[in-house]
Amino acid sequence: MLNTQYPTFKTATAKNFARFKARGNNIRAVDTALKAYWDEMNGAADATREIACLNEIVLACKDWLKLKQGKSEFRTTTFTRTEEVRTLFIARRTAITNLGTEALRELYTRLQALGILTADLRGRIHFDSHKLAVLGSGAMVGARANNVKALQPMGADYQNERTSYLMSGKTQAISGSGVHATHTYVSRGIATNQDIGLPRDPGARQAIQAAAAKNVHNLTMEDFQILDQIGRQNMTSGDVNYLNKSERLRYIAIVGADGKLHDCNDQRITTQDRDVTAYAMDNYGTLYAKDADPLGGAMFFNHSSFNAGKDVISAGIVTIKDGALRTIDNNSGHYKPTRDNLHNCLEVLSSEGLNLQWTIVNLYVWVNGVKQEHRYYASDFLNDPNGRPFRIT
Repeated sequence: MLNTQYPTFKTATAKNFARFKARGNNIRAVDTALKAYWDEMNGAADATREIACLNEIVLACKDWLKLKQGKSEFRTTTFTRTEEVRTLFIARRTAITNLGTEALRELYTRLQALGILTADLRGRIHFDSHKLAVLGSGAMVGARANNVKALQPMGADYQNERTSYLMSGKTQAISGSGVHATHTYVSRGIATNQDIGLPRDPGARQAIQAAAAKNVHNLTMEDFQILDQIGRQNMTSGDVNYLNKSERLRYIAIVGADGKLHDCNDQRITTQDRDVTAYAMDNYGTLYAKDADPLGGAMFFNHSSFNAGKDVISAGIVTIKDGALRTIDNNSGHYKPTRDNLHNCLEVLSSEGLNLQWTIVNLYVWVNGVKQEHRYYASDFLNDPNGRPFRIT
């Protein structure tokens, strides 16, 4: 049962200064959800209704926090002073964050006690806990309450991947990796006068040649589609998996009470030596990991797959043995994470209690045009990401 009573919450979030005392529509949604919960609990509530009410509280709290995300605390209105608005804003954000987090914990406890905590629900609760923490911190999305770092978008040569996904109504994404491969295939074929199956139509042929002549970083969406079309004919291009919200939860990696990484079935994760295991950490600090095998007939599964091409904290390759994170790097051609991105990822995992005692960090950097691997012990990298690695290859 929640500790937060409805009258206590309403008092903690009330206006004490304005001419008009009415509460806005957004916070009234939180009021309604919390009041409904206590109405049920003070009556003959059954488990189904209690769980539904807790869900409504979490949803209302997330909606309020997301709506206020990025808005300044320093605002004024016709009837109030800046400091009064700021005080109320912070009080409401704090109370709503605490309420949402408490409701989420109670939801987890009730589902577990009833034996109905499914893998999907465990993943969703873990994701929502991260989202509440970030939205409630007052920092921009993707930043923790401390150790704020910028998110990493996909490179310019991959942005059309996300654009194609949105243009399709979020049903299909053209692989940037496939277009890259096709660009190389076509440009080399043209340069060496090879028969690469260019169409006979002069206009179509000219369009392909013009796209291939461009730097791959400067392709327009039209160029991207043209190269993809010929790539599909030559088996060098195709779709890339872009996971929706429910699909990505299957690949969530959760830090357990034992300091190890667990999957959504609460089993310790072990990656396979024969497979490359990609990871990405989304803007709320949720970690996802999966082998690179594509799903559902797609041709590619890439780092962009986890978060549907949106910005990430970091991405790369991991190895995990019986839940222990053995290695982690920033080796992602899509996102090209920086030193700070990888460091921020480790900070998030460390703050959640992941045991990094045996973890090796492989930082990839470019030195005079040459890609180097700088190897660190995780503890050393966390303490000083700019320190000297114990090995350079």
